[in-house]
Amino acid sequence: MIGGGVLARARRLPPRARKGTVSQRVLTGHARWYCYLVTGGAVFALLATAVPRPEPAVAFSVGTRITRSALWMLAITGTALATLAATTAATRSLGHDPEIDLGRSTWLIGSGAIVLGGVVVRRLMDELRHRIGLLDSLSRTDQLTRIPNRRSWDDEVSRELARARRDHSSLCIAMLDLDHFKTFNDMRGHQEGDVLLTHTAAAWREAVRESDFIARYGGEEFAVILRGCSLQDALPIVERLRMVMTDEQTVSVGIARWDGAEDAESLVRRADEALFEAKAAGRNRVKVAANPGADWGQAKAVPWPSIVRELLEERSVIAAYQPVVDLDGGAIVAYEALARPNHERIDISVERMFSSAQRMGLGRDLDWLCRRAALAGATWMPPGMPLFVNVGISALLDPLHRVDQMLLVLEAVGRQPTEVVLEITERELVGDLGRLRQVVASYRQHGFRFAIDDVGEGHSTLEVLAATEPEFVKVARSLVIEGWNRGPRAAICAVVAFARSIDAQVIAEGIEDEGLATAMRHLGVDLAQGYLFGRPALHVAETAEEAETKEPVAAAASPATGWSVRRR
Repeated sequence: MIGGGVLARARRLPPRARKGTVSQRVLTGHARWYCYLVTGGAVFALLATAVPRPEPAVAFSVGTRITRSALWMLAITGTALATLAATTAATRSLGHDPEIDLGRSTWLIGSGAIVLGGVVVRRLMDELRHRIGLLDSLSRTDQLTRIPNRRSWDDEVSRELARARRDHSSLCIAMLDLDHFKTFNDMRGHQEGDVLLTHTAAAWREAVRESDFIARYGGEEFAVILRGCSLQDALPIVERLRMVMTDEQTVSVGIARWDGAEDAESLVRRADEALFEAKAAGRNRVKVAANPGADWGQAKAVPWPSIVRELLEERSVIAAYQPVVDLDGGAIVAYEALARPNHERIDISVERMFSSAQRMGLGRDLDWLCRRAALAGATWMPPGMPLFVNVGISALLDPLHRVDQMLLVLEAVGRQPTEVVLEITERELVGDLGRLRQVVASYRQHGFRFAIDDVGEGHSTLEVLAATEPEFVKVARSLVIEGWNRGPRAAICAVVAFARSIDAQVIAEGIEDEGLATAMRHLGVDLAQGYLFGRPALHVAETAEEAETKEPVAAAASPATGWSVRRR
């Protein structure tokens, strides 16, 4: 249109201005080059549309869309300028001075480019806000059951207590735990266990009132906020949740009523203690929490404190080992050690064991016991093979458990710090990131490396990742098993992108079929573990010998491989 306007104005020139200045040959010769410019601009615009659209990962899509938009702007502006140059030269060939037309046309093109740029920036900002909201939603939702997760629960409890305190209203908390879920998982596999968790969450979400809030607290444990409920009102609701379960799968429940003054931590602790009581009494029942002032640790009905002390005194913790494989070649490159209580009469999950120990102030001691079990059980490993050892953030930051103590433990078992990777669970809240950076730096000075476990399931993933810059990043199993879906796939891509930026390797947990392994490989994940590659085994030496007879043969681990004692 701009070029057409210039030509039209040229046609309106006086005959004298046109006479004797038009040369068909010159005009035709110039027009050929002008057409080349216009055609080049159009081809450039066509190429801009050919930039492939990536998967909707937060780490890639915004940058790629900016590139696409910039190419479009350049293409459109270039085409317009090429057309302007062609028509201006044609006008000049007709003997007309096009300075004024060129200035106006350039102003119009510049204005159009500015408007177009504003529209593009606005759309990019809207998309960025949408992606940030999506990422925040993913961080607050349990990817397996599609209900709120522990992080969302913690925030909601604090808000509800503040509201109840302001409105002088009543409030109850219920903690629910599926009975013998560990046995169910071991017998039927994690896939069946996931189906049970998903169906249970869906049924309970339908059974509670609209005003109630239900979340997956961790593992096989769920939690419910019963708003505006006294104990008399809450008990029928909890019984309804129990009745949803089948005869084959039962549930134990602990319930606590807010006393009007206690904080969220105290209220949840009392409900959890009541849950312990229900399990100790034979499971498949509801127990009401004692008053806040009761000395639960000495109560005969709650044996957990004595059980934890017995585990620590007898050092009754062992490790079962599960292979970790290279997704590209399929070779076993490492093992992960899963901590378990080694006691005939104890039926307790490791999550529950650590939860009880932390309330007793013994969490750090139990953490160290698991570390020693990991190192002591790895005597079959050849020298130089890295060893992943799980460590809680609270134990890592404990001034009494410094790096020199870890060095003494390594000296006792004949290993070097360069062979150890400390695997931090990101489910724990980090109170002092500055202190965490200092401790990580002090360990690294001696050759230790770090990994972040269960990325995508906890409270402060981004903060811990930024503070530690780990050599290994383990994607949470809840994200991996949902890797077919758009949201979890986008989150995994973002984790992979971050790992690449800090030269870290990514490990996917919970792989149970070849299709999921292929999906993780396509997303750029390096290593994986799960029932597809092998179940946890107590006899590590036998597992290693069996692995050597299979193809591909497991060679000595590279610096990217190792071991981990995990709280399960």
